[in-house]
Amino acid sequence: VGPGCPPANMATTAASALAAATARAAPASVAARRVPRCLPRLLDTCRLASKSRAMAAAAAAAAPAGGWTSFHDLEYNSWTRNHAAYNDYWGPLTSQCIPAVLASVGCGRGTRLVDVATGPGFVAEAAAKVGAEVTALDFSAPMLELARGRLAAGSLGGRVRLVEADAANMPLPDASFDAVACCFGVLHLPDPDAFLREAFRVLRPGGRLAFTVWAQPPKAQALDMIHEVVKLHGNADVALPPAPPFYRFADPEGCAETLAAAGFENPRCQEVPMTWELRDPSEVFVAFRDGTGRTAALLAAQTPEQLAAVESAMMAGAEALREPGGPVRFAMPCSMTEAKKPDA
Repeated sequence: VGPGCPPANMATTAASALAAATARAAPASVAARRVPRCLPRLLDTCRLASKSRAMAAAAAAAAPAGGWTSFHDLEYNSWTRNHAAYNDYWGPLTSQCIPAVLASVGCGRGTRLVDVATGPGFVAEAAAKVGAEVTALDFSAPMLELARGRLAAGSLGGRVRLVEADAANMPLPDASFDAVACCFGVLHLPDPDAFLREAFRVLRPGGRLAFTVWAQPPKAQALDMIHEVVKLHGNADVALPPAPPFYRFADPEGCAETLAAAGFENPRCQEVPMTWELRDPSEVFVAFRDGTGRTAALLAAQTPEQLAAVESAMMAGAEALREPGGPVRFAMPCSMTEAKKPDA
């Protein structure tokens, strides 16, 4: 096992960590208490209050958590406030797939590349460094400010055009780009099929598309852990706005069919190994709570007691994965898909 790589038995270790988290976070049993005698009127009042609370809880469960009216609103609001935490916690992880993405689209000097859902600008920065002509899009102004700062710090601001726009409606001319890249953006889109149609439109004949999403569980261990912990210690059925399936594009067969429907040919999916390294076990929970979209919304919808139990379980699970005297490491592979627009 080389530096920065998870141990070969990490899947087993992660499962053991989750079991440990469950055991530590399980609430103690409460001894049965005798109910004191009450007057009939008092009993009726208690029953009515209980029924009222149950009806209020049911109504709250039926309403979208966080007050979002659509998945687009949820994502937009998330990336308006969660941009800094995403940059700090997730950036070092998601950047690991960028060399594979740029290689798959043949990015080099003079390549006209669109970086969709650029976020803090990691892909745009890497493409500009090899001499590509980059247009970077995002619908979040705060994310674009992060990208602008990153590019300016690397003296790359003049090589990248930043555009505030939606992936489903790119303000770009037809057949004008050699490559379209989208790292971990597709799973945040309300209409990913519209994005694929737009990518096909802006690509020249023979142009290439590449995008990444998280590998299906249990391969992406931290994602698997957070959702299992919420099921065990919280409420996984809170009402969030309807959204595309989170792992839709991690299925190679279904992904190939979707790309073909958008006009692409020769789709190919492959898994790219990545490792998430955190200094402290507490960071994994904070990263999900403060630096994600729909998972942050799921956590925000928990009661204070449920959220505390989830946090405790995540910390225990991460602690079980900590190397002696070292960091916490999660295997977090992604699924990368590439395809080509047919030649003219």
